[in-house]
Amino acid sequence: MMNRLKMLAVLLLALPLLAIMSPARAAAGGEDVAATYKAKCTACHGAKAEKAFDPSKADGALVTAVLKGVKPKMPAYDGKLTADQANGLVAYMKSLRK
Repeated sequence: MMNRLKMLAVLLLALPLLAIMSPARAAAGGEDVAATYKAKCTACHGAKAEKAFDPSKADGALVTAVLKGVKPKMPAYDGKLTADQANGLVAYMKSLRK
């Protein structure tokens, strides 16, 4: 009985931590960042974020690029994505490069 309680306690603690740590989930609303990346970014940045993306840049600069766009080719997503969603995309893109 005690082993079952320990197992239950571990599961109750571990599962939420795994959900929080997953780069495929954004902080705001829990939407699927992978799906957002596939829909909005893959065409230009590639499946593994291997094109026109510098993961060594600061997260803030990358989030600004997502929200404000980068002329001449990258559109601005301000108003279409929140800052939290942009942060999620940046983290996801960096995770693809590892």
